[in-house]
Amino acid sequence: MNWWQHGVVYQIYPRSFQDSNNDGIGDLRGLIDRLDYLNDGTSKSLGIDAIWLSPIHPSPMADFGYDITDYRDIDPVFGTLDDFDQLLQQAHQRDIRIILDLVANHTSDQHPWFIDSCQPGSDKADWYLWHEENTRPNNWQACFGGSGWSWHPGRKAWYYHSFLPQQPDLNWRNPQVQQAIREVMEFWLARGVDGFRLDVVNLFYKAIDLKNNPTDWFKPARPYDRQRHIHDRDQPEMHTLLKQMRQWVDQYPNRMMVGEIFIADSDNASLPASYCGNGDELHLAFNLEFLRAPFSAAAFRSVIRKWIDLLGHENWPNYTLSNHDVKRHISRYATHEQTLDRARLLAAMLLTLRGTPFLYYGEEIGMPEQAVSRRQLQDPVGKRYWPLHPGRDGCRRPMMWDSPNVFSNVTSWLPETRSEGVTVADQSHNPSSLLSWYRQLVWLRKRTPALHKGKLKLIGSPDEVLAYERCDQQRLLILLNFSSQAQPINLHRHAIDQCLANSQLDAPLFRNGSLLLRPLQALILEISPDFPRRASVAP
Repeated sequence: MNWWQHGVVYQIYPRSFQDSNNDGIGDLRGLIDRLDYLNDGTSKSLGIDAIWLSPIHPSPMADFGYDITDYRDIDPVFGTLDDFDQLLQQAHQRDIRIILDLVANHTSDQHPWFIDSCQPGSDKADWYLWHEENTRPNNWQACFGGSGWSWHPGRKAWYYHSFLPQQPDLNWRNPQVQQAIREVMEFWLARGVDGFRLDVVNLFYKAIDLKNNPTDWFKPARPYDRQRHIHDRDQPEMHTLLKQMRQWVDQYPNRMMVGEIFIADSDNASLPASYCGNGDELHLAFNLEFLRAPFSAAAFRSVIRKWIDLLGHENWPNYTLSNHDVKRHISRYATHEQTLDRARLLAAMLLTLRGTPFLYYGEEIGMPEQAVSRRQLQDPVGKRYWPLHPGRDGCRRPMMWDSPNVFSNVTSWLPETRSEGVTVADQSHNPSSLLSWYRQLVWLRKRTPALHKGKLKLIGSPDEVLAYERCDQQRLLILLNFSSQAQPINLHRHAIDQCLANSQLDAPLFRNGSLLLRPLQALILEISPDFPRRASVAP
């Protein structure tokens, strides 16, 4: 199997991971200092296999790195190319791969390409989406608010931006743009980067005739969300391009691409799977359905079943519960007394499913969403839509390493509110901590073929229990009780060879010859090979 199939990926928002030079902003040197925490080759570390870094390229930071001015360098706030080379070397020595965020739908308006494009008749005049008329060509909206078209007084033309006006969209129909991005990718691949996360990859192409998007004027949402985005994204040419990009990447051994497919909540859930093609486009397409699922066995079971069916046999699943754009899942699913038990249950699900798990920094210690006041907001989304939308600063909070020096020795770029017990220092040596549970699950997954490559079979269970088998040379049964009530499971103790992991300290409980699953309990059980294969553990 490929590393991107059997490994565990850990997303890092570099501004918030570790500050090494006391400017209040995380950097590459700080990350290097923390590599042993991520994987030092022993079960005392988290044991991850790859790091996905949110953007670290030079940027005016209008959208905190998702507006790039130079694809081939490192922003000084994060360090230098030499620092990045040392990160690669140190990470690879620990068997940690590095995945870069490639933002190729748009650049900064301060990128030399765009500055040249603003000059009529320049060799880059057609590198962006321009409209040489007095009025906007259509009704396309920007995701971050307002029209997607902005007027450039120098060129006396409109240019299109899917997000901020400072983020003009590239014209992917121009072969020179394709070649330029290919050279960017090859620059980093030759340097040793192991893969790319492609930002909003389905937005690269727009309809050539620039037709209006249909609009539901009565939908209670932002203007952007009222539109059916059939002309400003998901154009058929994207599949041909992805096949070409796959060939570019496959020229380098053991490299990969994972794509973010930008969809609204109501859009077709089958869309992400379509960008994997028949195993010849993206290696992985993010399945973000977990980010919208309510806390119930039925909801997660439905997402898992649908994702498996949509991908087919040619493609590989992946799952994530949190990222840099959404509220942290421990806070999404928080309850007064059961928040930690829910976090343990979800960790067990994420790390035992068939597919690549993506963890988000700090979730392993239960780092909650950070409340950010209006005057402290940094995110342009929060600034525009406050108080209707608090923005994304809360999920990008600084990593909570220790107290009082959680992240930096000076005031950090975002506020640092202490949460008792929620630091790495608090949890590292506590065998009952959430961090210890994550470590146990990750290392169990690494040494257990049934978990990192085995087949998955969903099996019938009580309504509030998610149950599935993972089979290789072992038979494993995963039982996840999403209920606050005990649930009887039709499984005799003699069917169990051993309990590999238990989210609660007590041993598995049996009554009347059957297993009684405790409230919010997660169990990973090795089942006897000669135990009858059955489609249900329902009582």
